[in-house]
Amino acid sequence: MFVVYPTTIDGNKMDSTTPGVEYLRPDLHFRWPEYIVFGLVLVASLGIGVFYGFFGSKNKTNEEFLMAGRSMSILPVTLSLVCSFVSAITLLGNPVEIYFYGAQYTFIAFSFIPMTLVLMYVLVPVYFRLQLTSAYEYFEWRFSRRVRMVLSVFAIVHLVFYMPTTVYGPSLALDQVANIDRYFSCAAIFIVCIAYSSLGGLKAVLWTDALQAAVMLASLVAIIAAGVSEIDGGWSGIWERSEATNRTNFLVMDPDPRTRHTFWTATVGGFFMWLPLFASTQAQIQRYNSVPTLQKSRLTLLFNMVGLMCIIVLCSWIGMMIYAKYYDCDPVQAGIVRSPDQLLPLFVMEVLGDYPGVPGLLVAGLTCGSLSTVSSALNSLTAIITEDFVKHYRPELSEERLGWISKMISVGSGVIAFVLVFPIAFINESIQISPFSTLLHGSLLGPILGAFALGMFFPWTNELGVLLALVCSVAISMFIGLGNIIAGIDEKLPNQKLPLSIEGCAIVNLTTGATTTTTTEFSNFHSLPSHPAFLDSLYSRSSINTEWKNRDDSIALRIWSLSYIWQPGVGVISTFVLGLIFSGIIVICRKGKGPKINYSLMSEPFLKFWRMCFGQKYLNKWIDYDSPAYSGDPQAKKERIEKLKALNRSSIESDERRVSITADVSIKIPRISGKTLNGTLHADS
Repeated sequence: MFVVYPTTIDGNKMDSTTPGVEYLRPDLHFRWPEYIVFGLVLVASLGIGVFYGFFGSKNKTNEEFLMAGRSMSILPVTLSLVCSFVSAITLLGNPVEIYFYGAQYTFIAFSFIPMTLVLMYVLVPVYFRLQLTSAYEYFEWRFSRRVRMVLSVFAIVHLVFYMPTTVYGPSLALDQVANIDRYFSCAAIFIVCIAYSSLGGLKAVLWTDALQAAVMLASLVAIIAAGVSEIDGGWSGIWERSEATNRTNFLVMDPDPRTRHTFWTATVGGFFMWLPLFASTQAQIQRYNSVPTLQKSRLTLLFNMVGLMCIIVLCSWIGMMIYAKYYDCDPVQAGIVRSPDQLLPLFVMEVLGDYPGVPGLLVAGLTCGSLSTVSSALNSLTAIITEDFVKHYRPELSEERLGWISKMISVGSGVIAFVLVFPIAFINESIQISPFSTLLHGSLLGPILGAFALGMFFPWTNELGVLLALVCSVAISMFIGLGNIIAGIDEKLPNQKLPLSIEGCAIVNLTTGATTTTTTEFSNFHSLPSHPAFLDSLYSRSSINTEWKNRDDSIALRIWSLSYIWQPGVGVISTFVLGLIFSGIIVICRKGKGPKINYSLMSEPFLKFWRMCFGQKYLNKWIDYDSPAYSGDPQAKKERIEKLKALNRSSIESDERRVSITADVSIKIPRISGKTLNGTLHADS
């Protein structure tokens, strides 16, 4: 048992400055088996990059480097999808949610079902048909280059700050619990990621992601398998301790969006929280297009759903295990750990430290979570900068030359992201990483998904309407996100944690040398089946805290208290709704006139829906069915130009005066501009 800060000794109030109290902690230093496991993961990841960089495909062209030749198999792409945004923060944070707030969070796994269906049948078919290299290329075809640039900048800012955030948090936890220097682990992760991402391209990233996903799953399973045997009562004891303190109350149906975890928050809010990550990020859209057929792309999504559900359930069970271990001595209140994200490393090091290699597996799992996220982000950032900026300003560059430039961008982006670890460390000291990460997610990714939906679902939405919606949406999301951070610093947010106890913590009085507990009455109650009295005392205080609902908070504070799960949804919904309103007003002002939209840029289910509602004749006013479909595939681009010439010689000649169409396979893509699209033709720029 730990020796920690006591609440009382001999009836007197004690704190961290009280003399005569020693704060002992277990020896949590790594041993050589842990360092071997940690090193093997780094070496294996680097080895895959070296293989694909020097011995496998040479990644000579930009297409090979960024898209893996669009010839990957289902297995590595599926595992890469699973772990790209299941970062080390997820592995550390999800068990903490269960520990503090109960198992309602587990219901978020059900949100993956509608998310997967929307991806499989509404969004991904459009991405795959267009064969995008940069996901945001869509916005230039659908609206204008201005929209594309704005959203590309959103994505770049998100990725640049997301990488150091996902690396620093776990590194800090391991530093404070297992004495692994935080900056050493950050540097090791970035060096390895930069090396294999820059050498091997997307193919190396996908195969290392597959390895890292397997290690993450193995680490979670190993922690559960070993941990259950160390908890009094095993499986039943873990469940009963959580049940006795109301942590297994899954069906909380409270409709208040401020309640942290409810059935509605987990299922509906979870849908809007996870969908932007899988539907509007360069990393995931690249993966959908890296397989050869749409059917295989859909299969990867289906298997990805199963993998995500497994990770959520495993993390939830680990959270219940942590509570079962510390139900009478909360390490956070006791001062054993400095922050909640250290609970899982503490549990593994203290409870499972005698199992050779198991603590190393935890570190390997966290390392893999960071590696997969950083490598995916690096490859995505390279694709966005190369496709959206370099190729626009230097269109004469060959594919081979662009391939080398992409590698240089990958290295430079990684170095910048590592340098940002230091300001992220400062931010963590001020406001903590989690709310900052939520702010980035809601303010940047949410509006991007809203813009995709506006373009694919409604043919009458337009450039100006989308741009106005983006400005308003970012302002709304920033207001809520920053307000949440400020209110959290001032401790004004609702405290919805379930009760935790330190009544069973052991202490030592250095004056007398006596070791006791903060409440001697329960000092020996560490066996749930034999001693229900302590748990009964907890249960009497374990109802969900709703006192905060009776507070007379201001309207602003009520808005800022919105559950973090809903914040990305605010960005999505506000962009979507405001984009429809602004576009509608603009259409009315233009008396119903507007450019036709190529059918390939619309989602097929919505085309069928509008046809059923208004008829084909009305739909022909907005949709262009005559022109060839758009595609990012180089050969398809070339074929489209030829077909356009045959269909409308005069129009193509007028557009050819604006661009130079080269004879090689790197011919420029025809793009849509809201100002110049005339319904049949639009040339590349």
